[in-house]
Amino acid sequence: MIRSTSIWYVRPLFKHISFGVIGEKHCELLKQYFRVESIDELAFPFIQIISHPLVLMQPYFYPFQKFEKKIARNLDRISGIIGVDVADSDHISNYAVRLTDYATAMIVPSSFSKHAYVNSGVKKPVHVIPHGVDREWIEAPKQKPATFHHLAKLKERRNLKLILCWIMHSPIRKGLDILLQYYQALMKEYNDVLLVVKTAQGVGYFPETIEKVKGQLEYHMDGKVLIKWLSEKEKMELFDVCDLYFLSSRGGAFEHPPLEALARGEIVLGAKGGAWEDYLPDWSLIPSRKSGQVLPDNPIHDGCGVEVLIDKAVDKTIEIFNNMDEYKARVQEHIDTCVKQNFTWEVIGEKLRSVVQKYL
Repeated sequence: MIRSTSIWYVRPLFKHISFGVIGEKHCELLKQYFRVESIDELAFPFIQIISHPLVLMQPYFYPFQKFEKKIARNLDRISGIIGVDVADSDHISNYAVRLTDYATAMIVPSSFSKHAYVNSGVKKPVHVIPHGVDREWIEAPKQKPATFHHLAKLKERRNLKLILCWIMHSPIRKGLDILLQYYQALMKEYNDVLLVVKTAQGVGYFPETIEKVKGQLEYHMDGKVLIKWLSEKEKMELFDVCDLYFLSSRGGAFEHPPLEALARGEIVLGAKGGAWEDYLPDWSLIPSRKSGQVLPDNPIHDGCGVEVLIDKAVDKTIEIFNNMDEYKARVQEHIDTCVKQNFTWEVIGEKLRSVVQKYL
């Protein structure tokens, strides 16, 4: 049922970034229950407000960093602001904590993020609303490879295991160096393996030996499989072709691609102690150590993260490759008992509605 209360969802409308993608999904879910207007994040500070809407703002910190005074002057013309943002490390700065004082409440995507906010001194309510997947990601059968047919043929011809990782930006936070160390160490123990990487420019794979990477990641990949932004169908196909997703990140508030990989039945490994503990099975979590600062000189995220122990990750990978059927069955069991129950957009829409309803 559509409610009469007006809600403004402030988000990036003209930039294709993760905040905008998740914000668009939130709007779609909320429109099942409320009247929702989408407002661009850079237009919001300049709009004359007369209707006293409840405002959801994603990201929360970026507009306040640019237009704090303008937004603050309009606070008496709205019924409240629910900030939707992240914690990419285990701590946020005093400056970030001060900015949360303007909010009525905050929404973050993981328990890790909530702990970072609370432990940093945020006093406003902090709600966890995770990211999710559509049912199609779980239920759609695997199709014959089309976009990635070359990769599938290479895998079949050479009897390879394909390891996938997403490194779209922030190479320190995403653990590019950890990924390459892991791959080099693994190749010494297991020959029939190939590393496939999704970057902001496309998809490629690395050669069998990696020299020290300097500059842009793309210049060092042996094969350019695809140079474009992936559609949902193409992402599914890529996950289906690959055997294991290695989550090399030191930090991050959720990390959506590993959840998508998991939903497609792909085995995922990541460091113990990260935000992904909310959705990965215990056996997927590799012993880790505390990292240094995840995003040096960042005005918001000034804390640390975790680094997977390379030798433990290699040992676990080889164990999995030698017992693929067993681990595929474990993944399916986790999909049935965890992902379907907690991480579909249908379920998350109910959680989001419940939180928003508290502040109307």
